[in-house]
Amino acid sequence: MSRRNYPYSDSSLLEWGDTTTEHLKTDIKSFSAFDKKLNQDFLTNLEKQVTDGFAEGGDNINLAQLRQKTEVVEEAMQTCQKYFKRLKYWVLDAFPGKKAIQKQFGISGFTKIKDNQTKMIQYMEGLKDTIKRYRIELEKAGASSGFLDQSQELAETLRGANKEQEQKKGTRTVDTADRVERLNDLYAILRKINAAADNVFEDQAAKRELYRPPSRNTSGNDTIEE
Repeated sequence: MSRRNYPYSDSSLLEWGDTTTEHLKTDIKSFSAFDKKLNQDFLTNLEKQVTDGFAEGGDNINLAQLRQKTEVVEEAMQTCQKYFKRLKYWVLDAFPGKKAIQKQFGISGFTKIKDNQTKMIQYMEGLKDTIKRYRIELEKAGASSGFLDQSQELAETLRGANKEQEQKKGTRTVDTADRVERLNDLYAILRKINAAADNVFEDQAAKRELYRPPSRNTSGNDTIEE
């Protein structure tokens, strides 16, 4: 679990970092005179850290990628639903009145399956064996061999799409946690600079104010679970 240590939104923190970097370009010699660690290399690293933070784009990229994976799953689910609709026609035609056989094809319980990814995967995985068991009767009723063979391909497509979606959910959580850790590091650095400014510009109130943190914004206190 990663928690933001800073009481601001991510964008406010990065804006503070960006502003502080620009002021340091003018005042770095004064800071170095007070603390030799606050030198040009320190400034260069800080600027890169802030730039990288902006470039990451928050969680927007991860969300877009997850939406894309979700759309693939939804499309696969719809294809499986359409396949069942056609299959149902041939099952009822081949086995009229035979409820026990119809039930093996999910005729009576498909409404509980059609909108649930896990249940649909289980259904499609088992369907190919059911079709194999009754293939002769289905083909005699008029179902084409190619149509009956599609069930395995659809099962593999849906399962693969679901795996990619779940994997992305996991990596999104890890990516976000890593980003928060980097921003926590940036916050610690900016606090150090602010503390140094209190000493470097102890007789220059206006200069001290340039390094002050932004107003508190508790909306940035999010918790990310890994």
